[in-house]
Amino acid sequence: MAERLFHQCGHNWVWNRRALEDDACGSGLILSPVHTKPSDVHKLDRKTKSRSLFDPQFYLPNSQKKKLKSYPFFPDTIAGDNFQTDDFSLVALKAAELCLEFQVDNGFRALVIPARYLDQMHRDFTERQEVYTVDPFLKVITRRKLKLPVYLTLPLTQHMVLDAGFRTEILNWVTSFPEINGVYLIVGNDSGQKQIQSKNFLVAYLDFLRALRAADLEVLCGYCNTEGLLATLVEGCDITFGSFENTRMFTIDKFVMSDEERRGPKPRIFLPGLLNWIQFSQAKDIREANRKIWARTYDRTQYAENVLNAAVEPYFNQEPLYRHHFIVFSRMCGELRKLSPIDRYKTLRGWLKTALELYAEIDNIPIDLEKHSQGGHIQVWLDVVNEYFRKYLKSAA
Repeated sequence: MAERLFHQCGHNWVWNRRALEDDACGSGLILSPVHTKPSDVHKLDRKTKSRSLFDPQFYLPNSQKKKLKSYPFFPDTIAGDNFQTDDFSLVALKAAELCLEFQVDNGFRALVIPARYLDQMHRDFTERQEVYTVDPFLKVITRRKLKLPVYLTLPLTQHMVLDAGFRTEILNWVTSFPEINGVYLIVGNDSGQKQIQSKNFLVAYLDFLRALRAADLEVLCGYCNTEGLLATLVEGCDITFGSFENTRMFTIDKFVMSDEERRGPKPRIFLPGLLNWIQFSQAKDIREANRKIWARTYDRTQYAENVLNAAVEPYFNQEPLYRHHFIVFSRMCGELRKLSPIDRYKTLRGWLKTALELYAEIDNIPIDLEKHSQGGHIQVWLDVVNEYFRKYLKSAA
């Protein structure tokens, strides 16, 4: 089950901090240096940091993002403007020393070893990661006799997770380091879908989580969207939740400088009955058209009520709808946390079957939800949890 629920922090990470400290939502923060200045990390309350983690974000080591370059340990900061990956091994130890010093001095609950994001299954994938960060970080941890738990970042692609042989290779590699206590697992999402709709990937993902846990590794699933609920089927996995979509799904885009102007997306509200983020205007249509259906899709919070009853629709980058999400998602995880694995499966299955019914009832109102608000993922997820039950839980039922 999900032992802990971490905030995947992004640009407006103060919303996450307020939700954690004021609303008791989540177990801690995962701070994002691409969006957080070093001075802000230093000023953060020590009690909050002792519950939290720092992700050094070495995914694109030559990123020119200003906040990343403001950290003295970031690869491009150390190597300078002529950064070359092949040359970085010469200064990798310095990066490890400075990065670990930053994490220790700030009092985070564990140490995170970063990794580079590689979008291909290179034959020397693990060797590259060892030279780049794993070996130098473990050398410093051993030399300084650091006693905090150690997490290794695993940034993978969906194709890597789908490959059973590659999953086994990664598992054998991670378990070859006795110093490593857990993994911070991140899987890139380039599907173009806001909710994952690949049964094969989700089945493989849960199999991988289960194999990691069976190897006695702590597992933190990073950049989760609503599918994080499915990961609670695997006992002992920590999951994440975030505000904007770039904290709920991982892409390399946020580390790339771009001059393109992007239009702000339309605001959405998380409706737990539909297990989805629905365009705000269409959510209000449901509310006005059928109060009984609305009552089954919506979980009331003060933040959502204030927005729903306001005279003007919100913008996507305003706080209340995300604070609503933090509270509602925390409630759902809290409910699952209390249950046995079999009862957790039964609850998830019940939520999914109810969601299917609600989408059909909304269609009959009639309201035609736009493509990302539709429930195309629900039947897929139902198939996934049922397969997980048959493979791992049925014999104990």
